[in-house]
Amino acid sequence: MFVYELDRPWLDTPFLFQGFLIESPDQIEDLRTYCRFVYVDPARSTVSLGMPPEEAAPPNRPPGAARGKGPEPDTERSIMELDGPGSGATPTARLLAKLRIDYPDLASVEEELPPAIRTHDQAAAVAHAMFEGVAVKGTVDGKQLKQSIEQMTESVVRNPDALLLLSYLKKKSLYIYDHAVSVSIHLLAFGRHMGLPKPQLHVLGMAGMLLDVGMARLPQAILGKQGRLSPEEYEQIKQHVQFCLEIVRNSSGITPQTAEIVGQHHERENGSGYPMGLAGRQISLLGKMAAIVDCFVALISERPYAHPTPPFEALQMLYNWRRDYYHEDLVEQFIQCLGPYPVGSLVELNSGEVAVVLAHNRVRRLKPRVMVVLDPDRGPYGAPIMLDLLTAPKAFDGRPYEIQRSLPEGECRVDVKDFYL
Repeated sequence: MFVYELDRPWLDTPFLFQGFLIESPDQIEDLRTYCRFVYVDPARSTVSLGMPPEEAAPPNRPPGAARGKGPEPDTERSIMELDGPGSGATPTARLLAKLRIDYPDLASVEEELPPAIRTHDQAAAVAHAMFEGVAVKGTVDGKQLKQSIEQMTESVVRNPDALLLLSYLKKKSLYIYDHAVSVSIHLLAFGRHMGLPKPQLHVLGMAGMLLDVGMARLPQAILGKQGRLSPEEYEQIKQHVQFCLEIVRNSSGITPQTAEIVGQHHERENGSGYPMGLAGRQISLLGKMAAIVDCFVALISERPYAHPTPPFEALQMLYNWRRDYYHEDLVEQFIQCLGPYPVGSLVELNSGEVAVVLAHNRVRRLKPRVMVVLDPDRGPYGAPIMLDLLTAPKAFDGRPYEIQRSLPEGECRVDVKDFYL
């Protein structure tokens, strides 16, 4: 059986935060030690569980509960707590509880990369035009933005790793444009992982592009400042959310749900966020997702006042900030979505070689596909070596390859674009 969810945080167990196949009695005993129950996925199990894949229990659903099999009060209540206040289930709660979609990979990273490059380049151009347009007209072209989001959605649905890889590699000097595209891509991938239908993915992708469009109204001196902001400057920065809302509401083709996400992406679980100081259930599910993604993308990006944080460390930081600032369950879902070593990450193997994570194995997140670019002495290989760690390839000493640790960007003077793009 494939175990894809526990009844407690993955990082509170020896299993970290990846799904895994049960292959020995010892694993079952370990599960008994830490868990009262677990969730299994028939679609990814190697034995028949006597139920068709469409009857599989999705995340947040109690064991044994399947679609269309009567009331699910525990699941409905837990998702309602994510989605916001009210006496009944919200539309998003109903979508997650009853209509979760399983998206299989329809293409490999290699197959998806060429169309993803075109899609990413177009999205970057749209982001640039959007910010330039705001400076001139104070509005955005909702129709042009919608077309770009639809193309990104189709690419993410086919295989999210291609655009995620590009968002990590195709960084320019203009942080504000890169941030918009990268947040949109990560939100689309997160929504796909959560099983949201395409209309909801479109809303998330649109919101991701618009989260910081209000920054166009702020002084460049503040946006580019390399030192600590003064209290007055920080208050000015916080005004970008209100500017975003004004721009969004004055633009055509942008839904109220998109505006809600834009307005909530700096709200925090304990009420310490802005602009409204919302807390807990006052923040919508999609608003909570946007807050997590916005923070993660900022951490891994080069900013005027900070060097990029390795993705592995950024995920650890989000995990440490759960409960107080970000919803605990959604943080864990985001970690599962990206894997412990997100695509584009630079990692050191147990052989001493350096590799780049290219694609994830959905069954085992700790065994991704990697591209080995440096030898143990940190010398470049004449041609990169492709390894699928799931197949247990052997290193020089006969041991199966494993990822030893994550490396900071630029530590080994590796520019992955030279190898892959």
